[in-house]
Amino acid sequence: MTDPQRPEPNSNQPETSQKWAPWWIYLIVLLGANYLRALVLPGDSLPLPATVAIAVGQAAVLFVIVTAIWRLTRRGEA
Repeated sequence: MTDPQRPEPNSNQPETSQKWAPWWIYLIVLLGANYLRALVLPGDSLPLPATVAIAVGQAAVLFVIVTAIWRLTRRGEA
């Protein structure tokens, strides 16, 4: 059985997506927000399930915000 032929990627152009921000932007925003949340709301001030729910909700909202800003700023580029 043979593998299907894949076209070779063009070595002159990097494989980047205009749809998603680079991974390091998400990392910086999420780590910074977690640090600020830990200063404002120490981990032992709420029960663990509440702390986890806040952290997951915060990450989801920030992921959407970063992605929306990235797409708005890259709208004209193709």
